[in-house]
Amino acid sequence: MKLYDYIIGKVSRCITLVPLMCLLLFCSCKTKYVPVEGQKDSIVVEKLVEVQLPPDSATIRALLECDENGKVVLSWLDIVNSKNAQAQLTIDSLGNLLAKMKTQPDTVYLPSKEVTVNKEVQVPYPVEKELTGWQKLFVNVGGWAIGIVIITILVVVGWMVYKLKK
Repeated sequence: MKLYDYIIGKVSRCITLVPLMCLLLFCSCKTKYVPVEGQKDSIVVEKLVEVQLPPDSATIRALLECDENGKVVLSWLDIVNSKNAQAQLTIDSLGNLLAKMKTQPDTVYLPSKEVTVNKEVQVPYPVEKELTGWQKLFVNVGGWAIGIVIITILVVVGWMVYKLKK
């Protein structure tokens, strides 16, 4: 009967503590979610980017004829130049045909912006009401108390298991 009275005493104690624990659980202070806004610290760097231009060309069509003296004479000339190519066709006094072509470079460097993110800084929103010193103390003591209660329960259960196995 001694073991029975011991168990009944413990159970009755637990039954009286359960409503108190539930009351403390539901009436404790409520936490409020405080969102954190992230700000990115970034640097914009301008650099030159190489861009390839399409190839250019020029078309030259000419009709060359011989006159009665046997010299070459230019009858007609048609030159079509593209945007970046300049062609020039000439005949000198000796009858030599000279063709010259000027082109611009086929690569161009254009400015471009590059964004580099250094770090992300989190800025919390302001809280409506800060905790007082006493409230901070009770929060810390409550954490320690929960840890002590859990350790005590583990020790008591271990001790009971040890006694029952003997």
